[in-house]
Amino acid sequence: MDKSLLENIKKVEITKKQISQFKEKGFIQIDDVFSVDLINEIRSTVEPLFQGKFSTGIWPDEWNYRKGLSIENSTREIVNIWKCNPFIAKIVFNENIGKMVSELMGWSGCRVAQDELFWKPQSGGSVGYHQDGPYMDFIPFETVAVWVPLNDVSIENGTLEYAIGSHKWKTSSGVIDDFHNPMKFKLKMEDAARIEGIEKPDIHHVTLKRGGISLHDGMLWHGSSKNSSTTKERCAFAFHFIPENCVFKENPGYIYGRYKFFDNNRVDESFFPITYSSIEEFQSQKYLYYTQSSDGTFCDFNLIFSFEKGAKYSSAVLSGTVLYSDSYYVVKSSGHINVGSLISNISVELGSLTSVYSVNLTCALIDLSTISLEIDDRIKYEDRLGYYSTITINGMDYHRFDELDTPNESLKSIGNSNNYIRIWNSFIFENKMNDTFTIQVHISRKVFYLQTKSFYYNVPPPSLDSQYIEVIPNYIVNSSLSFTDFGYYYSPLFYYISDTHTSVPYQIYSSNNFPFKTKLILGNKNKIKSIGSFKYYYGVRSFEVFFLKEDSSSFRQTLNMNITEFPSNFLGKIQAHLVYYPQLFSISFPSNFSYNFFDCKYSINSYNFISGWPFGFISGNNNNFKHFSVFINPLYLSPNTLDISANIGYQPPLAFSTALATAPIPDDTKPILLNYSFTRLRGGRNSKILITLNIESKNGIQAIELNQVAFGLEILVSGTNKNGTYEIIFQLSDLAFNVYNIRGIDIYSNSFFYNNNDAIRYDPLFIFKIPDYLVNSYKTNSFNNISFAKNNLNLLNSAGYNTMYLNSSTIDPDALLVLVLTDPISSSYQTIEDSLLYGSFPIVYDSNLKIFTCDFIIPSNNLFGELTYFIYHINGLITSNQLGYNSPKIIIDDETYLDNQGPLFNSFLKVNENVIIYDNALIGWIFNITDDFNGFSSGIITVRGSLDSSKYIFKFTLADAIAGNKFNSQYQILIPLSKQCISQSYIITNVILRDTNNISSVYNIYSFQNSDPTITPFINIYQYGMEYIQLSVTCQTGIVDQTTPTLLSFKHSLTNSMADVSKIDSSITFDFSIATPPTGIKQKQLPVVYILAKNLKSIECVSELVVIDNIYGSTNFTCTTTLPIGFGYPGLLLFSIYGFINNAGYYFGYSTSDLLSSFPSSYYVNTTFSVNDEPIIQSTDNIFSTGGSLMIYGRSLSNTKHVSIYYSETGVQSTLIQDAIYGSSAVLINSIAETSKPFKIQIITTSGLKSNEYWVNPIYFESPTTPVIPTNPPQKCSGNPECGGKSQGYCSPNGCICYSPWIGTTCQSKVIVVPQPEVNPNEPSTNIITNSTKSETSSLVGVISIISLRELDVNNKVIKTFKFDKWNQTNLEKNKNIYSTSIKFDDGNNNIINNCFINVETQWYEELTNITFANQLLVMNPSTLKYNINITAYPFQSKLNTLQLVIRAKLIQNDYDDDVCSNQEFGNTVADNSDFIQLSVKDHSLYGRFVKRGIVDGRILSIDNVKLEDLDDESNYYTSDSFIGIAIPQYTNLIQLDPDFGLLVDSSPTDSMCKKGRSLSKGAMIGIIVGCVGFVIVVVIVVALLVKYKYHLRNIKSVIKMDQIKNN
Repeated sequence: MDKSLLENIKKVEITKKQISQFKEKGFIQIDDVFSVDLINEIRSTVEPLFQGKFSTGIWPDEWNYRKGLSIENSTREIVNIWKCNPFIAKIVFNENIGKMVSELMGWSGCRVAQDELFWKPQSGGSVGYHQDGPYMDFIPFETVAVWVPLNDVSIENGTLEYAIGSHKWKTSSGVIDDFHNPMKFKLKMEDAARIEGIEKPDIHHVTLKRGGISLHDGMLWHGSSKNSSTTKERCAFAFHFIPENCVFKENPGYIYGRYKFFDNNRVDESFFPITYSSIEEFQSQKYLYYTQSSDGTFCDFNLIFSFEKGAKYSSAVLSGTVLYSDSYYVVKSSGHINVGSLISNISVELGSLTSVYSVNLTCALIDLSTISLEIDDRIKYEDRLGYYSTITINGMDYHRFDELDTPNESLKSIGNSNNYIRIWNSFIFENKMNDTFTIQVHISRKVFYLQTKSFYYNVPPPSLDSQYIEVIPNYIVNSSLSFTDFGYYYSPLFYYISDTHTSVPYQIYSSNNFPFKTKLILGNKNKIKSIGSFKYYYGVRSFEVFFLKEDSSSFRQTLNMNITEFPSNFLGKIQAHLVYYPQLFSISFPSNFSYNFFDCKYSINSYNFISGWPFGFISGNNNNFKHFSVFINPLYLSPNTLDISANIGYQPPLAFSTALATAPIPDDTKPILLNYSFTRLRGGRNSKILITLNIESKNGIQAIELNQVAFGLEILVSGTNKNGTYEIIFQLSDLAFNVYNIRGIDIYSNSFFYNNNDAIRYDPLFIFKIPDYLVNSYKTNSFNNISFAKNNLNLLNSAGYNTMYLNSSTIDPDALLVLVLTDPISSSYQTIEDSLLYGSFPIVYDSNLKIFTCDFIIPSNNLFGELTYFIYHINGLITSNQLGYNSPKIIIDDETYLDNQGPLFNSFLKVNENVIIYDNALIGWIFNITDDFNGFSSGIITVRGSLDSSKYIFKFTLADAIAGNKFNSQYQILIPLSKQCISQSYIITNVILRDTNNISSVYNIYSFQNSDPTITPFINIYQYGMEYIQLSVTCQTGIVDQTTPTLLSFKHSLTNSMADVSKIDSSITFDFSIATPPTGIKQKQLPVVYILAKNLKSIECVSELVVIDNIYGSTNFTCTTTLPIGFGYPGLLLFSIYGFINNAGYYFGYSTSDLLSSFPSSYYVNTTFSVNDEPIIQSTDNIFSTGGSLMIYGRSLSNTKHVSIYYSETGVQSTLIQDAIYGSSAVLINSIAETSKPFKIQIITTSGLKSNEYWVNPIYFESPTTPVIPTNPPQKCSGNPECGGKSQGYCSPNGCICYSPWIGTTCQSKVIVVPQPEVNPNEPSTNIITNSTKSETSSLVGVISIISLRELDVNNKVIKTFKFDKWNQTNLEKNKNIYSTSIKFDDGNNNIINNCFINVETQWYEELTNITFANQLLVMNPSTLKYNINITAYPFQSKLNTLQLVIRAKLIQNDYDDDVCSNQEFGNTVADNSDFIQLSVKDHSLYGRFVKRGIVDGRILSIDNVKLEDLDDESNYYTSDSFIGIAIPQYTNLIQLDPDFGLLVDSSPTDSMCKKGRSLSKGAMIGIIVGCVGFVIVVVIVVALLVKYKYHLRNIKSVIKMDQIKNN
């Protein structure tokens, strides 16, 4: 054997397209991997092997053929012949094949599970359909097969065949019995398909020449039919690969279990050889590092070495941490090295052998010749950042500096990118409005000088006379009077008013030069008002206001004022007393301070519970109370520290910290991460990924943390917490923009923890690797182009609906990108919701347009000028200012009026102030609310009793006004008091007022979060102080009742004290009663049942008063709540009740320990959790009213068959088949109809189980240009019988509506399935050929061609015509191809100034299919060919010009007898508001449909179609030929169109162009419909298509000529 033959296995670089096809279909094919000579050499070993000639002397694992003993026509098989033949072993172990498999599967490396040799002789039997996966006993459960035919294979000689996409089915084949020569070789597969709801699986027959290979997923159903050839054998060699880091599963079967060691799950390389690994082995290795900061002096390094167990490691320099695995000795070494090189020798001793390895570490400076620096042209401003500049380093390849060094500071990187932010001190602009500023940047010992202009460079300043400050309250300016904060840190405010020409506010400064940012709230370009506050400074202070003057200099105005901090009435520190139960601990506070409505925060390590009154308040009043609460003790958590704090302003003086008791860990076995995966959710409006984890835990998992965000067992989707699968839906959030690390924690707090690139196992090496699209960072040049559907908007009283288009050749389509608007209104929403990403808009990749798109809504009544925004990615952000001045902008019209201030109280009138209560009475307030522009919408006001903490919550809307309108309205809130009462004040403690644009005013007198005084609704009454929101009451009869009544009963509704928290409707009801206090229970004050779980998770259940039983002296309550999925599992749920108030102002409650003492069977329940098949819908992505795709999230969704949808707007019920399933947690459906009203969805599984019904609320959205979609006029029903009769159609008011497969204006044309046309490799032109009804030798040819793109002037005169003669064709998948070409435009000197790229995607539909185009449902009949056309930007000669796409349709009959006619008709369809063309010849016709809508720059617009008369056709009695022009309006980026075609047969002709006076009728046609469905002309990839048809016509003419010769 020539050894050079082994070099004839081609190195194959797996493409993203191949990976995508493999994931979607389950297989790929690659031609010419093996040379023919090598194939012949392998083939020469087949007979000797089956004769038992094993050159190594080792028998194979299986040998299924013995000549003379076995059935001769059965398929012969040998397994693991690599053990028998060294030549075959070299083929199996070839690294090129292993690398190709590893790249396809995303593995770090692979090993051979087994090989197989199949020999199917002439007339050889079939092989039953099966899956490879069930035979494999390894974790992770992944395998791939490489199938190498040793001769040409096709369906004739029983080739391998696949059920396309069946690797996604949930039904497994198991180990089948009838593998060889089954009676029905597809039986098992077809049974599985029916369970999946698939009646006719799509089958792919592998057709390959020798040297090609096919790779398929281990879960793909496959088999082979009988070899029907009597002359051709079918021989094939197959390799099955598994990941290099796999391990045996527990209790493997006999086939593989015989190779498992008895004491561990390690897969031994002696039996399962590794053929490729990306993990380097070394004798001498070199590692290159760069400094962490741009001018740094050292580099960090981190290395891991592994050696055989028992080895002794030593190194003078690279010492490190020693780790162990089952069979390897692992050393982890990390540290710093200075700039330069460090060479270290590593000595390893194993027995008497000693090996020395050399490691060369180099710390290098960046090569300055390859880099360049950029800085923004001028300083930018953004409300969150202030004044800033962005510095970008280009040419750095993969390296990123953590910091960029400058003389005075180190600039931090934005995420993991080479973009850096420099924040400027606001004072630099004083008297330097038009200056240029310089930054020094130090990189690798070199200084770079970067210059940028002032933000105010050439910006016209406001007139000085227009600028003034209004302080609130104004009496404290330059006065001896003092102002006391209007609540904690509700400091004095100021308005700044100016006729500014820029949308950026000018700054206010304190006396120590601390800048106070202001917020724009009201006005437009002529007069704008902003607001700020004088926070944090108390006592007499001097503040200065900074003004711009008209000469671009500056002016300062001094303000002196005296501010007093709001009193906290703090009386002491928290002192907690701990009492331990077996699994519990309690906390009690002594009564040495008064309670002022603040919240308490309880923390155990990273877990928090925040609650104010009534939790824990067991007795007393706010001046003298007892606090006692019980929690579950995390006994095995170390360190186990309890922290308690009560927030009083910015400095929490109430604090307590102590160590909790711990217990010895019963079992310290850590959980094991067996496998993991990251899956990008595609479809709908989302930027999310699905993270799947397979975890084995001896003790049971209790929590999983992703970036320190904890998830409970609610994410368990299969198995148990001891061996289960978990799914996490991850998205960009404020907490974490990247998947940095993951932790799995068991019930004893044992855990695994992995950062990116950490080793999960060393034997074999298994790495926790985050996908590149979650690691890559992006810069401004990552986007080739950014544009918007609309660049100018007027937001006066209307929102701005827009679409962003982002084109990029470098950003992964799976990248997580989010658009975050930073205009003042959006920023206000984000502040109120405490989330930067509130109201953000996902940027998603459109696979049809081949670009990223984002539909978004800009709030109305916004700020004039340029709209600013962020593009968030996984490693940081890009600001709109970074994109440069030449990038497309969104400009908000100057007339737009900004209203960024919520509703304000304008007056307060107390009702019964200082009243003495003798009998029942009402107290409260009458107040006015003003909102001058948006108008008031709704509000919530909370009033609290100063002594008894009683709480009254008032919710009201504009409809509750007692006078006025939304701009100025009056309301009242009243509190009922009984004659049995206590003297105290009632205080407004919390307020939320919202206007019609959802802008809020918020007030919290005491808040755990820092208060924002600029959004208080009390601005207009600041000058009166807090007395207006406090109302004092005096009770005539002073009553005293300070006893805690007996808790008479307490019970819950759960049987056996067990809560099943695996269901969506897991509810619990509590019924309890107390002895009625002597003074009675205070009106409208209801106790709360608290449910506490481990890790400080809690649920509140507010009770209802059932009855006050005067006979038995009891007061009865009840409450019901639902337990969230997974809540508290595994573990206990503890109960307690707090919040009773009697009429004497005494509150009381019952802790868990009280319930334990009185009702020991009811104070807790245990939890149980199980995974079942019942589907649960928990949420969906946002969906706009324009409809489209919707991602549904929940549990047990993996078996979803379809989704039932009920539209409340129309009352229509519809059913949609799921379009994609992501694990058990997400399902995608497309084709949601347009609706602005809520609609209801319900999932139905393949087994008929139904989910809960879930209501979806669409967000109203208008396409940037509201489409005017044409509607065809009604037509008269015709035909004999009318509309083809009852079985073929019916007569509607608009004309005949046909039942499939009938079609046409009279429903007398029938769809007939024809074979798929051959792919034209030269151009997107299609010939559909069928036999006529007369004879099999008489054929009919339909030619569908895209001819040209023409530019027309305003008078529809053609001024330019482009024809296409060079196309590049690529096969995407079965039935789908793409053609590409371009039109080049130059400047007259052969310099290309613009390329108009054209992409044409063709798709053949074999079955009846529904598709959606431009929000219109279209039916694709069988044998339909769809064209999807994308055309990029076209440089119109004039703004008045348009384009016209010319399509040619031609039908030719090659039967030339005297009975031939032709005819043409152009008109309107009935069912789908389209145009049609019908070309008829003899008894056939070519039918084309042209939809009257298109997508233009992302907008749905009306499209006109016209039959062209200015082009010469070739119509005669045997040919019908026509040209159709599709009008393309002027656009900027992208346009899409969608026609289709079909062949029909006529039986009732009318007069037309006939040789003997006969022609075809319009109606009774029977025939074949061919569809060219979907010319998608897109304005960002503007496609101008000319399909050259001459080649086809030459072929047709030659056929005619030959037939004429034969006839003669």
